[in-house]
Amino acid sequence: MLNLPFLRNFSENNSLLDSNKNVIALDIGTEKLKSLLFSMDSTGINIKKISRIEQQQNAMRSGIITNLDTVLDNCRLSISELTSRLSDEDMPKHVVMGIAGEYIQGVSIVINYQREENFDKEVTAKEQENIIKQIKEKIEVNGKEDLGARTGLQNDDIEILHITKTGLEIGGMPVDSLVGYKGREVKLNFYASFAPKTYVEALRKVAQELNLNILGIVSQPFAVARAFNGSTNKDFSAIFIDIGGGTSDIAVVEKGNIVETKMFAFGGRTFTKEIVNTLSLDYRHAEQRKIKYSDKDLTKELAREVQKVVYPVANLWMKTLKTAFYSCDDIDTFPGQIYLCGGGALLPEIKEVMLEFPWKKYLPFPVVPRIEYFTPQKLDNIVDLSGDLKYVFDITPAALAKFAYDNEVNRFKKIPT
Repeated sequence: MLNLPFLRNFSENNSLLDSNKNVIALDIGTEKLKSLLFSMDSTGINIKKISRIEQQQNAMRSGIITNLDTVLDNCRLSISELTSRLSDEDMPKHVVMGIAGEYIQGVSIVINYQREENFDKEVTAKEQENIIKQIKEKIEVNGKEDLGARTGLQNDDIEILHITKTGLEIGGMPVDSLVGYKGREVKLNFYASFAPKTYVEALRKVAQELNLNILGIVSQPFAVARAFNGSTNKDFSAIFIDIGGGTSDIAVVEKGNIVETKMFAFGGRTFTKEIVNTLSLDYRHAEQRKIKYSDKDLTKELAREVQKVVYPVANLWMKTLKTAFYSCDDIDTFPGQIYLCGGGALLPEIKEVMLEFPWKKYLPFPVVPRIEYFTPQKLDNIVDLSGDLKYVFDITPAALAKFAYDNEVNRFKKIPT
């Protein structure tokens, strides 16, 4: 049996679809550590409280933990903010965590399977289990080999994060489960995520020190794309770009399936460093000036200074984004809709350079893409009881909560994942 180390398998009596059971979503970002306290029930997710902690400059690099002690201190502070008024019985025991970075491998797999025998009989639960088990075992081996070829790591140094079923068809008809249907042609869509073991061990250590059980360690671009309301519909296609402090993460959705994810080490921190170098500010003041510039909270003179610095950097970011799109070998044409999220997306020059870019000239876009922000109002099955889920940089931790919810619902309904 394929054993994924970060997807727990509790008994049905331990279902977290109980509004009284609190869970933590933890997004350990390069610039900000964001966490949510939430609960789940049969109708969706209830966000109860949000914490945002500024990370020290030496804590992270390109989305990866570089100073574990500093990150742990920030996590403890964040969890304390979330739980300070909770009774002992309401304290969260579980956490879902995100992971990003250039060496996180995300692959979309489409499997066409023929039921040569008994195709005129209904699929049983056992047959479906065997089909999915065989496919996951092949994905496990091939995915590790692909990441190993890219990074030079051995298979033993690579962890499987999650192998998630994103779609099933039998006889050309989309279904949640094959059980009870007849047909010869079966099509299965999966998304698999792998990471270097050292990256994952750091997150495991964080959860252990916080005394929390890990529900999942999730590829962040995958979680973001799946959290958008309607993104699993067969008529939905779009590109999601999450611009964080250390990385920019891309997910391409085609007809409800995630067909590609890419991550590159270029985020908001690059803009801050350029402000440091050009305007002779220390890092903390440069970061604050960048944020105030994004919020239109600077004088005209200071705003002009910052604009002159960040616009060339934004153009360089756009060139890097173009290169990332170029490397999407299996995509013939890109969707005509782009959604931006993450703190880096708040810089006005990001959207400006995207609007200026000649998409159809350099990339296979049949139309010039529409560019919008992925705001919390567009999240699926999430109710904000905190009144604080307002910003595009809150999308990722909310998306992690959505991943945990989807897994819990599927487990409760006994839908294969």
